[in-house]
Amino acid sequence: MVQCPVCGEDNPPDASNCKSCQLSTSLFEPVREAAGTTVDNSEYARAIAEILAVVGPEPEPSEPVPSETGLEAMVTVQAQFPALSAARALTPPATPSPALPSLPVLAPGSGLALAQRQVEELLQVGRREGVDLKDSDRRMLEALKAEDQAALDELRRSLFVQVAASVAEDLEIQSGRRNELAALVPTASIDAELNSARVAFGTGDLSGTVRRLRQASDGLSALEDRWATCQILTTEADLMIQTLRELGQDPGPALGPLAEGRRLARGGDADRAEHVLAGANRALWGLLVPQLNSSLQSIRAQLRGRPSTDLEIEPVVRELRQLAALIRRRNLGAAVTSYRRLRAAVSALSATVSA
Repeated sequence: MVQCPVCGEDNPPDASNCKSCQLSTSLFEPVREAAGTTVDNSEYARAIAEILAVVGPEPEPSEPVPSETGLEAMVTVQAQFPALSAARALTPPATPSPALPSLPVLAPGSGLALAQRQVEELLQVGRREGVDLKDSDRRMLEALKAEDQAALDELRRSLFVQVAASVAEDLEIQSGRRNELAALVPTASIDAELNSARVAFGTGDLSGTVRRLRQASDGLSALEDRWATCQILTTEADLMIQTLRELGQDPGPALGPLAEGRRLARGGDADRAEHVLAGANRALWGLLVPQLNSSLQSIRAQLRGRPSTDLEIEPVVRELRQLAALIRRRNLGAAVTSYRRLRAAVSALSATVSA
């Protein structure tokens, strides 16, 4: 029996796919090597050696760089991924949050005392939202001192529009956070809070809206903390899939573990989902290595004959060295992003040469 390196299932030697996660058995060895568990002279190891030969030696760092292993070496924070927004389109879409209701209408009423109470409540809500209301504070004090009903009513109307616009923006932000998470995990409790916030907003209850938004935001923060690694791994996987297709390679043999990892995430099993998604990324990387090697050989041919002092090739050389460093550290997601920057630099160089 042959053990799947992603899910650990035992499979017959003649199996074409893992019977549990559907990983192609042709990727078993590349996944093991991407995890750093084998060092034999396999085709995968030779391809990696060829890539590193193309990019050349890594400059000696001024300070020792700690080596990275395991899941930590693969995961890169989202801020280091300039291409993540494009890759998100590959993630199975979640049911989006309902659209915002139109801007609510200020509750009717008259009298100085009522207007004062409404203005004070709007000021309180606005401060919670971080709106600069110094001018409104001054105008309220002046209107109350002069007992100017008309001025206070005018302030009440303008303040309501200003604060409602800020609350509407906050509701959009929290809905966007929810939509990103809902592509990976259930968000039922968050949905209930956001739906209540929309109802309150539609009736003009801005204070109630903000209170529910704070509860939704706290719940979203807890979910984001728990599922941050899975979110990054799925985004990295989407980026690898996009890159494979751009290089003419079918990602199909590695998609089974990605689907299984997402299924585990939807079921709430964060630890198991992380493990399987990390394996899915290694499988995608195993498919990507030969394509990267071919592409880098082509890039090397374009650079052949150009002196190392040529300033036009400096961005390309810089990205090549960065790519080599990331591959050595087995930071696969960041390596793919670095490769995409490298391609952009080569395209810019080719355009300059043509001009």
